[in-house]
Amino acid sequence: MEPESASARRDALEEWDFGGDTLRLLVGSKESNGAITIIEGTMHGGGPPLHIHDAEDEVYVVLEGVLTFRVGEEHGTLSAGEVLWLPRSIPHTVANLSGAPCRFVATYMPGGIEQMLRAQSEYLTSLPAGASPDPAVMADLDKYAGRRAVGPPLSK
Repeated sequence: MEPESASARRDALEEWDFGGDTLRLLVGSKESNGAITIIEGTMHGGGPPLHIHDAEDEVYVVLEGVLTFRVGEEHGTLSAGEVLWLPRSIPHTVANLSGAPCRFVATYMPGGIEQMLRAQSEYLTSLPAGASPDPAVMADLDKYAGRRAVGPPLSK
């Protein structure tokens, strides 16, 4: 299968809501013949639990704001223009703990994680207002993508 031809685009292929945080699919596995997934995101606060990806490496580029991270035992923050490499099989997480929105671009190699992100967004937006997600359901969605939570999210 040939990848789709390159094209400049400003619109997203899909957009997902994560309780006020948004992710926009810019390049998907389909468009890259499985090579990469590129997502632009805006986080207003918090982030995912400490987790491990078995299937892909991840790179974050901060566009605006501050992103706090943990990769293995390394902790730190990134500001606009800084890059973070998250290798597969290493526990990692990111969070926005700054109180101001953080925009970033995340690239996953190989592609395909958008299936899990789509499923998570669909589940979260199906919940009644104010309801908390069921950790068992979220864990099942993570397993679908070869990802497993191994600790709590980052906090101040």
